[in-house]
Amino acid sequence: MKWWFKSKQKTRENEFLSGKEEFNELKGISFKEFLHGRFLAGKGFGQHWGFMTFIVFLAVLYIGNRYQMEHLLDRQADLMYELKELKYEAITTSSELMNMSKQSEVMERVHEAGIELEVLKTPPRILKVKNIE
Repeated sequence: MKWWFKSKQKTRENEFLSGKEEFNELKGISFKEFLHGRFLAGKGFGQHWGFMTFIVFLAVLYIGNRYQMEHLLDRQADLMYELKELKYEAITTSSELMNMSKQSEVMERVHEAGIELEVLKTPPRILKVKNIE
């Protein structure tokens, strides 16, 4: 029974590459083989295709997230600029309205329109009404 256990253990040891074998396999990769993708067909990389797929998925997810954040930051900057412009416009409009409501401006516009109104020289009188009942 011991001989069967030893042979089974040896086959398990041979299933995996040792550190030296894996390094020698990676060491022999030239730049041309890397560009052609031949290193992906090797034993070391063939065993880890699931993990490499997961890493590629995470990279795509990271790139997509980065793109979306840049888009949101651009939109935020545009909205901040628009808000600043609208604040300036509101201040300008309110100051123009305040200037238009001055008594001298009102009188000038009345005269330009040809309406015959005059400024009162005496203060208005208060009328008191007695109860009719």
